[in-house]
Amino acid sequence: MIPPQAGPRHRDGAARTGPVVPHNGPLVTEDDIAAVTGSLRSGWLASGPRTAALEEAFAGRFRPRHASAVSSGTAGLRLALHGAGLDGTGATVAVPTYGCSALLDAVLAAGCTPVVVDVTERTLTLDPARLDPARRPDAVIAVHTHGHPADLDALRPMTALLVEDCCQSLGGLDGHGRPLGGIGDAAVFSFYATKTLAAGEGGMLLQADRAAWERVRVHQDPAAREVYTPRFNHRLSDPAAALALSQFRRLDRITAHRRALAARYTAALPPHVAPPPGLDPGQVPYRYCLRATGRTQQQRWIGHLRAAGVRADPLIPARHLLHRQLGLDPQDYPVAERVVDSTVSVPLFAALTEEQADRVAQALTGLPD
Repeated sequence: MIPPQAGPRHRDGAARTGPVVPHNGPLVTEDDIAAVTGSLRSGWLASGPRTAALEEAFAGRFRPRHASAVSSGTAGLRLALHGAGLDGTGATVAVPTYGCSALLDAVLAAGCTPVVVDVTERTLTLDPARLDPARRPDAVIAVHTHGHPADLDALRPMTALLVEDCCQSLGGLDGHGRPLGGIGDAAVFSFYATKTLAAGEGGMLLQADRAAWERVRVHQDPAAREVYTPRFNHRLSDPAAALALSQFRRLDRITAHRRALAARYTAALPPHVAPPPGLDPGQVPYRYCLRATGRTQQQRWIGHLRAAGVRADPLIPARHLLHRQLGLDPQDYPVAERVVDSTVSVPLFAALTEEQADRVAQALTGLPD
């Protein structure tokens, strides 16, 4: 069975449906291995020259932004709040309920107060209309869910600190052609094993304000503290940075592969199945998520795909929605509650081969009513 983010290397004889997908190659290439080996042979195991080079590469792509390599996307979110001077203040931070629990982890670890908000039907991103204008949050973490751009222009006047969570959207653009990660006050990327850059662990924090960036750098460096304050080590090692940098250099090829996979899947859909909403030009699909009419059809589609050897799932069970994690009333989050019973995600990842894409596309052609 082809799992959501990895798969076996073999031919299966499935009929080709839709355009040919250019193979991106294995998840870890020979160039990646050489980059990590070179780092190990150099003697740099902690943060060093390759970490600095990765920061320079991100800062250059998202100019003018200041970059800090970090140990995870969660760490990056926490440090974005620290850089703005919000940690330990109880400041309110709005987050979408349809998202990873790392959002809550980062906000609470920073000593802030999460404000969980429902999402839009089309993109599953934080819905600006659900923010209470009378209770303006101190910060908003806008997740570009599955690569769909959040409505940053609508969110911008509603908060003092706008943080883009780009853990699922590296390489993507918004509807105005702006790079996701270069629009808000800060942006966070993840290098976890299933992300667009898969270094196993790690991440990147970009900040527009140099003073905020300097506060993060001081926090990261224990020798920079003139007066003791508690800190955590959120730095990225040089071998991990070497792997992320090697993959970053072929980012355009990786994102083109994801777009081609999404196009192949869309071409394969039968007439009664609509393509995923929100797939716009410039977007880099992180997930390919179909929407069923409800739980009955969702489970029927998942069963059909799995019977064809394709791992499909609903992604987020209702119990993992952030409002449920905090014991909030599900009736206040109608879109998210409805979406978890309709979403069907199929495999879309960097190392998916042409033969595996054939199998997924062939299975999609037979989705039942």
